[in-house]
Amino acid sequence: MIMGLGAEVMMSLTGRFWFKKTWRGRLILLVEEKKARWSKPDEFKLRWREARLIDFAESALQPLMDLGRISRPNYSSSRPTPLRVVEPPAEKAS
Repeated sequence: MIMGLGAEVMMSLTGRFWFKKTWRGRLILLVEEKKARWSKPDEFKLRWREARLIDFAESALQPLMDLGRISRPNYSSSRPTPLRVVEPPAEKAS
């Protein structure tokens, strides 16, 4: 919610996101938001903008935050898990 000129303007995220790559190779998270039109306050327009830190607290981006926790490999262990040796099946003697 943004305060401006004595009126509260509601801007909410739709939950859609996209990644943009810059010329220098940085990844930027883009989020889609509904913004009220200034001429018709009952209508909304969809627009894409760069995400801010406060956007990660929104409930619309919770699936993105959960995805980051689930798909991250466990690098905290200092020793790698040992590989298991698989023996080839023994041939039958005829």
